Amino acid sequence: MLRDFIRGPLQVYSVAFLLYLFSAWLHFPYGGGHIYSDLVSVFQVRECPSGCTLPVPYIQTFVEYPVIVAMFMYAMGLLGRLLSSTDILDAYYLCTCALLLIPTLLLIRESVKVTKLLGVDEGRVMRYIVVTPSFLIMLLLNWYVIGVFFSTFALRKFMQGSRWASGVLLGLSAASNLVTALPAIGMILSSKGLREQAKFVAGGLASYGVVNAPFVLLNPSLWLSPWQYAYNWYIEGSWMLAFLNYYSPLRHPLSTATFILEAALILWTIGKTGMRDTVKLSWIFTFAFLFGTYIFTPQMNMILLPLFAFAPIARQYVEFLVFDLVNALVIVLGYSQALFVFGISYAFPGSLILYMVIVRSLWVGKFTIFDGVWRMLREGRKVA
Repeated sequence: MLRDFIRGPLQVYSVAFLLYLFSAWLHFPYGGGHIYSDLVSVFQVRECPSGCTLPVPYIQTFVEYPVIVAMFMYAMGLLGRLLSSTDILDAYYLCTCALLLIPTLLLIRESVKVTKLLGVDEGRVMRYIVVTPSFLIMLLLNWYVIGVFFSTFALRKFMQGSRWASGVLLGLSAASNLVTALPAIGMILSSKGLREQAKFVAGGLASYGVVNAPFVLLNPSLWLSPWQYAYNWYIEGSWMLAFLNYYSPLRHPLSTATFILEAALILWTIGKTGMRDTVKLSWIFTFAFLFGTYIFTPQMNMILLPLFAFAPIARQYVEFLVFDLVNALVIVLGYSQALFVFGISYAFPGSLILYMVIVRSLWVGKFTIFDGVWRMLREGRKVA
């Protein structure tokens, strides 16, 4: 009975909608469940520094997020001000939640379609995307769902043979949140021949260029500023914190060297096994980058959820669930007051949060090397 329930798309959408409403309450500005949200804090800092004047991102003001997300935030601010001149923050947040429901449901739809193409259990969409700590805590903590929807849509189009369309969609994903387009690496490597690769890359560059070109022309310095902002960011969410301080200058070369070594190992394994599976290469390069980078925020787990649903990355479901729970607890315990609704405040030791951060980062490395590269080698030997 339970297995039949979690398989049906209608049930998936229904459960997702109910959990989405609960998540919206959890992140409601200065109320609800008192769970931290970038949707609120970034909007206040960038669009409402004094009187909610709503300056235009990339033209009149700096915003650290790519163009699509920055303009989405701005548009929700305009809509919120139109609906309420006295309480623009609440109106903005409600408008944001209402509009973000669209890519959320579309992400679920595309995920179900990908599972059908792969011939795997559709119920994995419910287990690995919807009924998860990340869906409740991370989905409305940030805008990643926009980019994740585009990249999942791109994966489906790629699997159906459309290189240009999948490239265009990944360009839109990169213009939303650059890291959500990481599966593009796997798609490029699994393409057959230079012609397919060129068509795919051209589609991505075209859509990314079209979205960004107006802002590059109108204010090139503001367009470049988010890149510098990310470069100067401290070590966040990485295993490097086990032995480096937050602003260690080693974070840049170490991050680069780690990913290069991982990429070399993966490419060597591909050459050894001849493996060209699109989904496997997409997830393994995504995990490899997130393990290597010095900025791996908890909300980036949203990028991983569809990949867990499409591939047997975690050996057991309970491993995935504990991994995702530890990640969510970093926000719940370290940045929120989840018990304040009952009049209880708490302050967990920073050392505990740091330990959790390091563990979940190393866990991603474990998924990459042991559940990715090592399993690929073993499967390649069996085939041989």
